[in-house]
Amino acid sequence: MGVLSGRFKEVLMLLFIVFVHEMGHVWMARRFHWDVIKIELLPFGGAAVLEPKGIRPAREEAWIVCWGPFQHSWMIGLSYILLHTTDVWMIQDHQLFISHNIAILLFNFIPIHPLDGGRLVHLLYSAFLPYKQAMKATWLTSLILLTLGFFVVLVLMLKLNLMMIFSFLLLTLILDYRQRNYRFIRFLMAKINDQTSTKQSALYVERETTLKVVSERIRKNHLHTIVVENNARYTYSLEAVLDAYFQKGSHVKIDELDKR
Repeated sequence: MGVLSGRFKEVLMLLFIVFVHEMGHVWMARRFHWDVIKIELLPFGGAAVLEPKGIRPAREEAWIVCWGPFQHSWMIGLSYILLHTTDVWMIQDHQLFISHNIAILLFNFIPIHPLDGGRLVHLLYSAFLPYKQAMKATWLTSLILLTLGFFVVLVLMLKLNLMMIFSFLLLTLILDYRQRNYRFIRFLMAKINDQTSTKQSALYVERETTLKVVSERIRKNHLHTIVVENNARYTYSLEAVLDAYFQKGSHVKIDELDKR
């Protein structure tokens, strides 16, 4: 009976830690007026599904991502206070609570999508690469690290719980890959009415360049002007190019649009 009650207490601890972690993401998301779609809780982790309402500054997403792991600092501090000020919180409870906090914190910082570390890696790639390339680089990085993790678990550790977690992450990664085109189209649609990007940059293209190629060079937090290099240079706004992309098709050449 004592073993069962101990396991029950441990599960409650894990669920509490995961819940507080995810609510950290939710609180910061609400502060930036993002929509919260749902929160999923599992004994080995959780997920807050958030909707940014269009293109938002990278710093907002960085704050939201980091605010979940930040919650572990005050939870660990609270455990030390309870240990030294009450008779209810025993040393065994404290040690177990601290170990679970550290384990979940470190696990979430693994740079594998959709963990917090993977989301930070995506933000880093997005700072230097076009959005579609950043998605691909994030996915490849996650796949490589996940493969290495599987190898370590199978060969060196052989722990069933870790194999289940890595299997779940692999399934999530596969589903994310299958939805990559949908995510990219949503990004392009959001860029049409981008009100938050402030960094001005030009995309230089040849007159024979298709809108598909132009779209794949768009960066997340940039306000692009499309410059066509011909005998005489002419420009298009990103909004005009994306309108043509959705109305006429991605196969249309940039030279076929009405010149400005």
